[in-house]
Amino acid sequence: MNEAPQSPWTDAWRRMLDNRLALCGLGFFVFVTALCYLGPILYKLSPDAQVLALESTLPFTRANLVEVRFDEEKTSPDEVTTLEDFAEVYALDPEVDLETLAKNGALEIKGVFFQTISRFHLLGTDSKGRDILARIMRGGRISLGVAFLATLTALIIGVNYGLVSGYFGGRLDAFMMRFVDILYALPFLILVILLMVLFDGFHLKILLIFIAIGAVEWLTMARITRGQVMHLKEQEFVTAARATGVSTFSILTKHIAPNLLGPVIVYSTLLVPAVMLLESTLSFLGLGMQANMASWGTLIKEGQQSMRSAPWQLIAPSLFFSATLFAMNFLGDGLRDALDVKSENQ
Repeated sequence: MNEAPQSPWTDAWRRMLDNRLALCGLGFFVFVTALCYLGPILYKLSPDAQVLALESTLPFTRANLVEVRFDEEKTSPDEVTTLEDFAEVYALDPEVDLETLAKNGALEIKGVFFQTISRFHLLGTDSKGRDILARIMRGGRISLGVAFLATLTALIIGVNYGLVSGYFGGRLDAFMMRFVDILYALPFLILVILLMVLFDGFHLKILLIFIAIGAVEWLTMARITRGQVMHLKEQEFVTAARATGVSTFSILTKHIAPNLLGPVIVYSTLLVPAVMLLESTLSFLGLGMQANMASWGTLIKEGQQSMRSAPWQLIAPSLFFSATLFAMNFLGDGLRDALDVKSENQ
């Protein structure tokens, strides 16, 4: 009995399952994304809470601290301090107040409310006493968010630009491709520096970074799409659609665009790490996110400044960043092989 024929997508998924590196890359990328976006639900430490007495604390350190509230109804503390600083700054009688605080876990002194807490810093703290893991999770949201948005922009602009250029050809194609060549020739870093100087003090700096990166990353997608469209428009199914009177818009959207899905997916998985690397490079050079919106690149820059005295501040964000880049590249290679029908016979 003959087996039913399988669709190309089923064959691609089967080849994908046979690629262990690609599956590992996909699994790690899902894990990192879930950690960055869902981790704060379980890991309650704030990335902005500073306890200067816990400066550069080693990983796997537990610290007994005191929350300070000037309003008892507030859910978040006005300050987090150590027992030693509490005794020095707030306690009327340090021995008595410390004993009462340790016994009851809470205390009020002249309208100021104190409560003991215990914090476990899984990856230690930075030079300002901020939890490194909490900052990595927020930095991951920024780096991944910029990467996803810039990639989506590159796909929307690049695919449509390449569709029009490749399908119509002729002088329009020549003009559109020369425009792409001109943009390719522009020095990207100088353009970004000029934007940073022009919009100095711009409060939505993440939007500026997104615009700067998205302005150039669509160029390669446009060239890839153009090359694919120039090949597809000569195929028999497109010729038959033209002969039956199908509109140009329908040919582009219903006949040609679906056949571009494979290359677009592959390029997207490779573009995400490229954008992350570009954004982190800008942040490392001081042109990207600032400390209050620190991406992985900013965290690596901060860790580099204290790498001799506290190397874990550099190692932790660097490992997350490097592993994510590796995972996305493995996934991109796996998708490229899975969507290439020729690989089945290799």
